[in-house]
Amino acid sequence: MARESILTWMRSLGEKGRFDELELLIQNTPIEKLKETLKSTMTRSEGITYWNYLLRGFNPDSKDALAKRFECVRSFMDGLSSTELSYKQTFDLITRLSQDLATFPSEQLAWIVEHCMDGIRQGDAKCVGWKDLLPDALSLLLARPRFLLNGISIDGTEFRDTTVRSIATMQWPASILTPIADMFKSMNLSSAEIVTVLNKFSGALQELSPMELPALCFQLFSMCSTASQLIIPLLALEKYFHRNYYKRLFSDMCSNSTNLDSIDLFSDKELREAEETILHHLNYCTMYKLTEKHLAIMLRNFLHMPDVILTPFMLSAIISMTSINRDPESTRISHSILLPFLRNVIKNNEEERTLADYSVWYRDTLQRKQVDLQQVFMVLIDQNKDGKDVITPGLVHLVFYLLKSQSPKMHALAITFLTKFIRKRFIFGQGIIKLISEWMIVYQDQNQFSECLTLLSVADTYTVSECIKPIQSVLEHMQWLSGEQSMRMMNFILPLLKISNRVRDALIDVLCKAMSSSGIQKRRMAIYGFCMILKQLNNSNAVRQTSSATSFCTQHSISGYSIMTQNTLGSRSNPQRNFDMLTLEIIGMLRNCLQQQFDIRYSLYENLQRAVELNAKLVPHVLQVIDWHFRSFFDTPSAEDAGDDLDTVFRIRYDQLVSSSGDQHMEIQLKDNLGKLIQFVANCLAIFDRAPSGYDTREMNRLMSFCVDRMVANRLPLEEITPPATHLKCALVLQQLNIIEGIICHLLLKSKPQNNAVCQILPLFNQHSKLLESLKALSDASKKAYKHLKQTAKNNSTSTCNLTMNGVPVKTMCTQPDNIWDLAILDMLLHLLLDDVVAFAAPEKTVLLRSNEPLVRYVLSVTASRVESIRLEPDYKQLAYSKRTFKQLTYITKVIYERCIQRLPELWKNFDMQSAALATQCFSECLKTAHETYSKKFEDFVKSFDMASIKGSRNKEVVYTIQDVLDDFMTEYGTDDSICKNEFVSKLPVYLLESLEILLDHIDYQDRAATESYTWLLHFCSKNEILNSEMGLVHRMLFVQRQKTHLGPFFDSVARQLGHVLGVQNEDAPSDSVELSLKSISTVTVESCLQHLYAAVQKQLNDVDYFVTKANNLNYKCQVVPEIDQIYWRGNLDSMDRSICTQIIHISRTLLVLTNVCIPLGSLMDGLMKLLIQHYTCLKSLTKHYISSYTSDTSMENIRSTKFELLLRGVGKQLPANIYELITYIEANTLDEEAQQHTKKRKVQAERAKVLRETRLIPKVIMVIEDFNKHIILLSKKTKSKNRLTDYLHLGTMRDFDIKSTDLRAAIERSISDGRNISTEDSNADDQEDEDENENVEEDDEAQSTTYPEDLEEQENESLVVEKKEERRRRRAPSSEEEDPQPKRKRGRKAAEQLEAEDEEEEEEEVEEVQSETTSKLRRNKKVEPKTKRSVAKATKEPEEQPSHESRTTKRSKAQAEKQAAEPAEEDLCVPEVPAEKKKKQPGRRLGIPRTVRK
Repeated sequence: MARESILTWMRSLGEKGRFDELELLIQNTPIEKLKETLKSTMTRSEGITYWNYLLRGFNPDSKDALAKRFECVRSFMDGLSSTELSYKQTFDLITRLSQDLATFPSEQLAWIVEHCMDGIRQGDAKCVGWKDLLPDALSLLLARPRFLLNGISIDGTEFRDTTVRSIATMQWPASILTPIADMFKSMNLSSAEIVTVLNKFSGALQELSPMELPALCFQLFSMCSTASQLIIPLLALEKYFHRNYYKRLFSDMCSNSTNLDSIDLFSDKELREAEETILHHLNYCTMYKLTEKHLAIMLRNFLHMPDVILTPFMLSAIISMTSINRDPESTRISHSILLPFLRNVIKNNEEERTLADYSVWYRDTLQRKQVDLQQVFMVLIDQNKDGKDVITPGLVHLVFYLLKSQSPKMHALAITFLTKFIRKRFIFGQGIIKLISEWMIVYQDQNQFSECLTLLSVADTYTVSECIKPIQSVLEHMQWLSGEQSMRMMNFILPLLKISNRVRDALIDVLCKAMSSSGIQKRRMAIYGFCMILKQLNNSNAVRQTSSATSFCTQHSISGYSIMTQNTLGSRSNPQRNFDMLTLEIIGMLRNCLQQQFDIRYSLYENLQRAVELNAKLVPHVLQVIDWHFRSFFDTPSAEDAGDDLDTVFRIRYDQLVSSSGDQHMEIQLKDNLGKLIQFVANCLAIFDRAPSGYDTREMNRLMSFCVDRMVANRLPLEEITPPATHLKCALVLQQLNIIEGIICHLLLKSKPQNNAVCQILPLFNQHSKLLESLKALSDASKKAYKHLKQTAKNNSTSTCNLTMNGVPVKTMCTQPDNIWDLAILDMLLHLLLDDVVAFAAPEKTVLLRSNEPLVRYVLSVTASRVESIRLEPDYKQLAYSKRTFKQLTYITKVIYERCIQRLPELWKNFDMQSAALATQCFSECLKTAHETYSKKFEDFVKSFDMASIKGSRNKEVVYTIQDVLDDFMTEYGTDDSICKNEFVSKLPVYLLESLEILLDHIDYQDRAATESYTWLLHFCSKNEILNSEMGLVHRMLFVQRQKTHLGPFFDSVARQLGHVLGVQNEDAPSDSVELSLKSISTVTVESCLQHLYAAVQKQLNDVDYFVTKANNLNYKCQVVPEIDQIYWRGNLDSMDRSICTQIIHISRTLLVLTNVCIPLGSLMDGLMKLLIQHYTCLKSLTKHYISSYTSDTSMENIRSTKFELLLRGVGKQLPANIYELITYIEANTLDEEAQQHTKKRKVQAERAKVLRETRLIPKVIMVIEDFNKHIILLSKKTKSKNRLTDYLHLGTMRDFDIKSTDLRAAIERSISDGRNISTEDSNADDQEDEDENENVEEDDEAQSTTYPEDLEEQENESLVVEKKEERRRRRAPSSEEEDPQPKRKRGRKAAEQLEAEDEEEEEEEVEEVQSETTSKLRRNKKVEPKTKRSVAKATKEPEEQPSHESRTTKRSKAQAEKQAAEPAEEDLCVPEVPAEKKKKQPGRRLGIPRTVRK
């Protein structure tokens, strides 16, 4: 029968449904013919038809048919491997075979599986039919009973597991990775198998090309069912893209040149397209499978690993899986879980960047550089610029999360990102600005939103100006918000005024409404807004908005044309016509402020002066308005009616400045500040003189000259200011002081080398000094006068005594004078007084000024206060971005540094110590202001006055200059009593140290000056004994620089030296020789040094605790990375663990010494206890890390290699022993202080409060020690080694804290009712019962003790030694603070004398309270380590102390007093006699600083 006839016949029978005849045909046809026909038809279109009817024709009930079918299947499988078929043909053929697999015997199915595995080994990408056949065959075998395979009986489950394991361990050809992943996806793999397979793929995909990645990643993402599985391929992809793309990209961004000759394996375009496709697949595969909560639970294991999360790919992957990225319109930002996680990771990264600059141990342990988030954001912005917006919504909302946080660093990152993002993707600008403007209105207490909008407005003015609706909304809200908030919101609108007339006119409309408001804050806001408009007004942006239907506001609707505007409007030839018109309109509205309250006028002068200084074209128009107002304060004939000599009538109208109501002048109305007005006019005239045109200023100059001449000649009549003091006189003195200051401003601004203006400053200052003395006399008299008035008002009910100023109550008549000089005037004064040559005055005319000590002191003092006030300015002024203020600050710092600081020894020797101290204060304030306000520009700030930064300069750097000045000062005044008694001598080194601390804070750790500064600080502290307690901050600087530049032990030596000053508890304790000798640590500085030491150790503990958490994250990463990377990351983990253990060893040694020091009770002791709690908490976290990180097989070797065993061996027993002795020391000293007080003078409540305050942290310390011991026991059980870790522990005895309340209540009631009738026999019987009960408790404790048998003998031996030392156990503790006068709870021993009897009910309540407290306290003390001396003494002297306990619990009982009196006889019987030698040693113990000396 021919081949075609067989094929035709089979198709005919199959199509007609005659399957019996088809079975008969196939049964009669030879197998070779069927195989030949199958091989020839596989590549043709009818191949699937033949294959279908061929399989349909085999009878599954016949063994011969099954054998024949299997031969055909084997031929078919061989044909698939040797014949090239299309994917559709292969899929159809395999699918048809899969339908009949259930009828195949197990042996045949096993052969099919083996054949499929051979196909995988061959790695032919064109023959991948096995990927669809193998999963079905394995699933069928899984349900089959046991069968024979190669003569071995095996069941389906075992065969399936063996097959999967075999596939996972074989070498996969790179060409068939995607089909293999598709095959695994079809299998029902267990979680462990999925992790194994994913790890295998993670290592294999590193060799693929970018075009092969998306398909494989889709299969891998589909295979992942949990977030912990998904992270495995994500980490592998992050490694792939970093190695092939981002590493080279970041390198190019950090370098100035790009290697254009390099030949890369893949192009950037291919890699970017593959990454975008993978992110799309990731979003699709996880959309309905994994929620943000599942992802966040997994990703929290990387919270402290910013280098893993904050990479471009990983950041994009996480953002792509957020719901707000998938649906930004309907999802609320507050519902996201992953975005807060990313914000926390970014926060940790920024903290790492900061902490790494201050700790060399932190840098060494970090093992890498921190992530530069600005670079990452720049890469993401550039990728979005290409139009690939896969993560754009989520990325922008992540930045919103940063902006809404409470960290200024997060705000800076967000603002920088948005500034760059809007420039490149301006299409998103309107939506971003709309949201930020809404938040600015809602969150009025947060300044970052207005700051962000302001910087966006400056960076991309055109984009922001197009956001008309948000701007309109902000302008509408400005009308009802507070004035300060409105001024803060206004700053982002001001840059838009240069290009948008509509915005300008709308703002003017809002300001006009605010100007007519009744609130002062609203009107001040209007003044600020108008002056800001004037500041940047010019002819190009002053064009009027035409009245049309499109404009929502015009200037015609703002106000009608004034006379001045109409005059300007008629002059068509004026080139500044538009500028003059709008300026005159605004100034015309501001003119109304000159008739309003004092605050409004003062604000007008201040803001108009700033506008005039920045826009000189305003001067003629401003002078035109201010002229008549200025003249109104002076009473003098006109220039035509009188001459200009000294006899001309000239008087200041003080009634227009200050007025009062009533005979006693208690209510003062301030109307204006003439000094501020004179200063404003002087600035306007100085600017006008540069281009004198547009207005006649002769009359204003004449009035100014009259003021100067009359004041210098002392011919200007002043108001009566002699005592008796009144509120009016004090206000007049302040006005006169400001007038003189304003006149000095005028003289400085008009001074030239040709005139004598500066010569008149000194007489004016003398008048100023006399007024200050008069004010001081009035201040002293005003206190008595005000006291007398209050007494009169108290006696006379009809009179009142309320001091008010402008309706606001004030506390005193005489307030401190407020100088009106600004930074520009102070800069000129400093140059005039300190420089040898100035440009605006002749040298011979400045000699008297520079030699006048009071003038120099006053100017330096005012400069310091003015510079300090910069830091206190409100947010809306935005001085941090003011170039003008920064420039003035640098000028002032430069002249102070060059003329004072560099020559400071000469200044205090040849001039004046007070001036030298004020100069250092001024320099310190300048550095503080620059540090806080201009922290980003601090390096430029230092370069502006430190000439050593210039190349080729031989000058010393400012740091070395200050160090040399301090050395000279200590050489001259270090041992002088004036350093702690003289106000200015004591302040000068403190200001220098504060300045040096700020400068060192900004020096990079890699700079040579950082290491040399530490060396100098160490030498300074070793050489100089400090007598001034305020200079103790040098220890803080020393400790900070030590951690910044050096590793190794240091603070334990400092603690030993503190012990030499304060005394030690146990002099027999082994201690190394004191390597460090700091003379600066003395009784004067010991308290501050101890606090700074606490801060340094606390910082170290915080760093260690952070790295323990980081080590946990790294351990998790070791579990999810491929096997080829596990060795590398495990090595990093071991290195980190070693570094952590080394650091904790150093910390433990420091605490070991500190716990032996006699630290004063109070805040200093509390600080030590808190450190101990934090230390043991950190140790517990480290132990938990070891429990979770290491298996029982290799854990002991790893623990030894990471120095954890060395840590336990060094401090496991010594530190707890010291702590238990410290606890006894605290309790003993607390009780000893109470025993010294007489019974009648004791305040029980105060004593109780004191005891609770000084012992409140003891239970917490014991709890954390025992918690740490518990975890060490768990770790020891896990290691299962012969050398148990618990052998290194100082284990305590577990005590029972449960109190039987019924028995306790019955005992208390019995002691109250029968107290007066208790006999001595009953008392002895009770004592015997208590002894029996204590013995039972001790037996139970021995049964429950966790102490090992070998330790029991040591405890018995130690108890004997401790008992001998009990006599010299208690000692007086120095106290760090005096007791407060308020009642405090305190407990103490029973005094010898009894208090008088009180009411019976109060007695019962108090007895019950004290009994419960004492019982719980004794129970708690039992939990303390039994090796302590206190517990041993209690065991040996129980007959002695039990009656004492009874006496304390029943204070007011007469019978208990009798029992107390009987105690000495019992003590004589119970206590063994102490040898004479030991009695002599007792007073020889070193004592700490007494409470009386401390203060």
